[in-house]
Amino acid sequence: MVESFFAALMVVTPMMLLMLIGYVCRVKGIISRPAMKEYDRIIFRVFMPLLLFKNIYDMDFSQGFAQREMIFTAVCMLINFVFCLKFPPVLTNDPRKSSVIGQAVVRGNYVIFGVVVSEALYGEGNIGMVIMMGVLVVPAVNIFSAVILESGRSGKASPLKLFVAVLKNPMIIGAIFAFVFKGFGIKIPVPVWSVIRSIANSTTTVSFLSLGVGLDMAGSVSDRKLLLWGVVLRMVVVPGAFMPLAVLLGFRGQSLCSMMVTFAAPSAVASYPMAVAMGADGQLAGQLVCVTTILSVLTIFLWTFAFKSFGLM
Repeated sequence: MVESFFAALMVVTPMMLLMLIGYVCRVKGIISRPAMKEYDRIIFRVFMPLLLFKNIYDMDFSQGFAQREMIFTAVCMLINFVFCLKFPPVLTNDPRKSSVIGQAVVRGNYVIFGVVVSEALYGEGNIGMVIMMGVLVVPAVNIFSAVILESGRSGKASPLKLFVAVLKNPMIIGAIFAFVFKGFGIKIPVPVWSVIRSIANSTTTVSFLSLGVGLDMAGSVSDRKLLLWGVVLRMVVVPGAFMPLAVLLGFRGQSLCSMMVTFAAPSAVASYPMAVAMGADGQLAGQLVCVTTILSVLTIFLWTFAFKSFGLM
């Protein structure tokens, strides 16, 4: 039990400390939110795509894909997507707000939390299953988010607009390039690869510092009811519905870890700029990112502690 406690603590401590450092930097005036937003653009358009590119390029596809894990995850994500498309409009008549709730619930911060949590549990370079699952999860949540936000904006989702939006997503571009390079056996020159690896390895650090800088609880008093709904759905209902089912179906180890990150991670940071760009309620989107990120320190600790205690992960 004590070993499980410290293993879970090791998972959340780096996240907590990095966010705390970012928060202190903002409070002390070392960096402001507007300045950090400029860095967020670089993180979203450069750091995250290169992290995904590096992870896919480094993968060993000779062992094949984990078909059972991917089928289960895909089915659960599809169920969640339909729920997020239909249920939030029941909570509010404002499509700008309901679409933000739907996106927050369907779109977890898999890229960042997946790497941090899995490396804390299994060590750097030993997270093949988590990276492989990201090949499914990252494109899927981006597509689902685009459909939900477009539906909230125009009442329907144009297939052409969705296709273009997905292709323009920096992480999707990073993944496509990675598969092309990997598929055709294109060798990256050592100096170039060194730069890619350096940027990719710093992504989690910079991203969590950015989350800390952007934490703002003062603004979360507006739309408290909708904010509470979004937080409960993302952090309690979704993992509570799918994680026990994953355990019952016999998923263990990295497979279970990848599903935990898929369903228990907080709302993705990228959901805020995407909501603003598509005419949704940016303030509510930012509040959902803020509150779920803070709460995830506790919830991911509890999930990890429970799974480690029962020898499941």
